[in-house]
Amino acid sequence: RQIKYRNNVIECDHGKLKRIIGATLGFKSMKTAYATIKGIEVMRALRKGQASAFYYGDPLGEMRLVSRVFEM
Repeated sequence: RQIKYRNNVIECDHGKLKRIIGATLGFKSMKTAYATIKGIEVMRALRKGQASAFYYGDPLGEMRLVSRVFEM
């Protein structure tokens, strides 16, 4: 049997994100939804090593990347 959300890369990522969001019991506003999903995506990219081009092995690079994404 084929697993749901495994048809392509986008749907595969969407399924994982949907599972995480389901545990949060939804969002109160669009602003909180945007910030939460953005944070989840940044952390997943860091964990998967997809953001390594941004911080070049520098320990403070991850912090700069997160600051840039969230415009702190």
